[in-house]
Amino acid sequence: MSRLMFVLSGEHRTLPAAEVEAAIKAERRSFKEVEQLDQVLVLETKAKPEILASRLALCREICYHLCTSGAAEKEILEAVGSSDIVDLLPHGKSFAVRIERVKRSAPSIDTVELAKKVAGMIAAEIDFKVDLLNPQLELLGVLTEDSCVFGITVAAVDRRQFTKRKPTARPAFHPGTLKPALARCMVNLARTPRGGTFLDPFCGVGGILLEAGIIGARPIGVDIDGEMVNGARANLESMGIKDFQLMVGDARKLPALEADAVATDPPYGRQSSTAGMKLEELYREALPSIAGALKERGYLCITSPAGLELNDLAASAGLVEVEQHEQRVHRSLTRQIYVFRRK
Repeated sequence: MSRLMFVLSGEHRTLPAAEVEAAIKAERRSFKEVEQLDQVLVLETKAKPEILASRLALCREICYHLCTSGAAEKEILEAVGSSDIVDLLPHGKSFAVRIERVKRSAPSIDTVELAKKVAGMIAAEIDFKVDLLNPQLELLGVLTEDSCVFGITVAAVDRRQFTKRKPTARPAFHPGTLKPALARCMVNLARTPRGGTFLDPFCGVGGILLEAGIIGARPIGVDIDGEMVNGARANLESMGIKDFQLMVGDARKLPALEADAVATDPPYGRQSSTAGMKLEELYREALPSIAGALKERGYLCITSPAGLELNDLAASAGLVEVEQHEQRVHRSLTRQIYVFRRK
């Protein structure tokens, strides 16, 4: 097993680490948590970092973990010097050292000067050339809390793609559509397998379906509004996603479907409509129908407004809670993000 260091985005307290662990499970790999610090997660796993980087939304970089030390300069230099870096790095390659700081960790350390010292120490031991502009290898140190975590960068997450796919840039737009990064995170939280079937029973104009299709799942979308379904079709086709299924239907009475994973954002915000139904009634009637479309031991990621607790409703539908996250959307709306597993 490799020991991987995930540099997380930090835009949410719990979602980034949860997304990493869920994506590994979606790839049918196990993991063992080594340590979790602010915006850094270290795991032992056989999952391939390049594949994880292509899936993740709330992670910035993946590195092979070298060492973790205290945040004092002397401790950092000693830890890097005593690590297996000589054995791990191929000789004759150009390299660079980058030091980042999470929030106000280790404020007395000059990150530029520390990077120079680490680079000089490595260059003295190995036949390496320092190249700050176009290095073949990069060593990354992250100062976080009272620690410094060091690794060799192996894969970067292209987070610019999510900005390019912002909802207003698509052929069909609806103001209640989730941002692409959160939609992708939910697809991963649902442990969606590449090549598997993915269902969104409240698909709207297909924002979550898009993210499932991009990672290689086969999207199935259902919405009660035919115009929304047409919009989802236009959005999926605009991204070159061809293998999908869309239908007009009611999430409370889904047709015979079988999905490996489900992620959905039912209508509850001020930009959405529940067609006159009370929210609790909508979830109470939809959850058993959704559970019936989910394969045994498959996962559902679903949102709701804070104050509407889904645990009892989900349990009565044969769903077991796995995790729960809270996200503030704006002053009048806090979103709950649940992950359930079908028994």
